[in-house]
Amino acid sequence: MGKLLSNNKFRIALILVAALVAALISIQLSKSTKLLDKEAYSEFKSAVDEISESEAGGFTDQQQLVTFIEQWADGHSLEYKEDKYGNIIFDSPAVKRKKNVTPTLIAVSLNYETAVDNSQILASAAAIALSDVESSRRTVVFFNDEQGLAKGYRGIKKNYLSSKSKVIYLDKGSSNYLSTGSFQQRMTEISIPADREDNPCDTAVRITISGIKSGVVSPGISKQPDPVSAFSSLLTRLKSRSVDCRLADIKVGSNGNMYPVSLEATITLNSYNLSSFTGYIDKRIKAWEKAYSSDDEEIIYTYEVIDDSEELPGRVYTAETTDKLTGILYTIRNGAYRYAESDAIPEGKKAGDIYGINFLADIKGSKKQITIPVIIQGVDDSFTERILNDNKAAAELYECNYAQTASVAAFRNDRNKLSRTFMSTYEKVNDTSAAESILDVTTDNFFTPCSYLQAKNSKADIIHIRTKGSFASDIANTILCYIKAKGNTSIF
Repeated sequence: MGKLLSNNKFRIALILVAALVAALISIQLSKSTKLLDKEAYSEFKSAVDEISESEAGGFTDQQQLVTFIEQWADGHSLEYKEDKYGNIIFDSPAVKRKKNVTPTLIAVSLNYETAVDNSQILASAAAIALSDVESSRRTVVFFNDEQGLAKGYRGIKKNYLSSKSKVIYLDKGSSNYLSTGSFQQRMTEISIPADREDNPCDTAVRITISGIKSGVVSPGISKQPDPVSAFSSLLTRLKSRSVDCRLADIKVGSNGNMYPVSLEATITLNSYNLSSFTGYIDKRIKAWEKAYSSDDEEIIYTYEVIDDSEELPGRVYTAETTDKLTGILYTIRNGAYRYAESDAIPEGKKAGDIYGINFLADIKGSKKQITIPVIIQGVDDSFTERILNDNKAAAELYECNYAQTASVAAFRNDRNKLSRTFMSTYEKVNDTSAAESILDVTTDNFFTPCSYLQAKNSKADIIHIRTKGSFASDIANTILCYIKAKGNTSIF
């Protein structure tokens, strides 16, 4: 009996020891996988949110955003460098035992117009820069991407991206995924020969569209308020009714490689066509208000009738020039292109997925020429050429010139070490039981700055991680776990 009691006590003690060891391991694992300073993350995000709730409703220019980040860094005694291209660089040298471990670069875009929407991404980069996790060389760069012109990406010194660099580009989207490829980009331009003449009409209508919030060109282009397409619909209406009209002037609020923010244009016509035309404009304004006013109360779409002979435009574009512009705007498709069943669809994609984007960025009028910059994004040369050829055919139909002015290669990363290791880390440190927390591996259906980073060093291992804002902190924590694990004998 005493021996049985002794055995039971031994078993109980053994169970208690095992439970204690498991608890200690669990605590240690928790410590090694929860590396993000959530207080620092929340502090940065809250500071951005305060600016978004201010009277200005966000950052008013790029310098204000730069100053905001630098003041945050100064407040934490964090060293940084602002280069001549407007990049803010936090460069941490490797700890002694990890000097030979591959360096990591974290990249985020710095754009005052998108900063409020991307507050979680900026906060993630800030928290990673602030972390004291022991690692190899760790560089966090807030790349100057004002107006989507990629000045910072183009200008960054090559020494920040070695052939051994592991590069993670972060941004925000509607889903969580890791990408190893994105679209190429072509800059093209349509030139319409223009002639001007004395105004033959007795009335004019001045169209004004303003208050549009810009954004980076994306597959959601059809949902973006588009002043160019709105203007095109007015010209098309007049042409379809055989109305004798002339374009007097036009000015688009171009925003670099981002969506335009406004449009002002004057169209002359005769008074007997005025009522029908303004009635159509009224319908278009109501449609705009229904589509966009709930999301953005700042958008204004209005018009003014000019019937005073002394205020009418004296010179206008000829009927032929106006007709050519109308035809070009009507024919060229501003939006996304999708795979058909008959296409040679790449692996991982299906019919209906996007293979390209065509974007009319501006309309620039001068005395002798009207120029329309068109940005094309495509999965590869063959599909991009399809869109380009459509644009070219439209230009030739109206006897206009069409030319490519610049191009950026598609991003493709055939290496799998970074993506594989990052995915393994993500699965180890996050609860992926919920469908919304799963991190898919795919390729982007739009252009990303990864192309510019790859151009700096084609041997660098680069991935793009897009995340919902609510998961940004989980991604940031995963990055820190990945960085910490590199060079160790075991991951955790």
